[in-house]
Amino acid sequence: MNCLYYQGYLEREKIWFVVGALRNEDHLCFERTVDKHTNLFEFFVPAGNEQYFTHLMDYFVAQGYVFNLEKKEAGILPPQ
Repeated sequence: MNCLYYQGYLEREKIWFVVGALRNEDHLCFERTVDKHTNLFEFFVPAGNEQYFTHLMDYFVAQGYVFNLEKKEAGILPPQ
């Protein structure tokens, strides 16, 4: 499965809400914490889910729950 890679910071008080909402949506994305001190998260999004993911994340950004969300070139690279 080819996944797109995003990184963003979550507002500490809203982490449980954002993660819960993402996990409630079957196979929308896989998220994990990169740095627990800065609340940096990464999101692996199946290409077919990108539109729905970005729509939901735009809402979270507008609410102040997520900030500095960026689409990155690659996340974890497969072994060569």
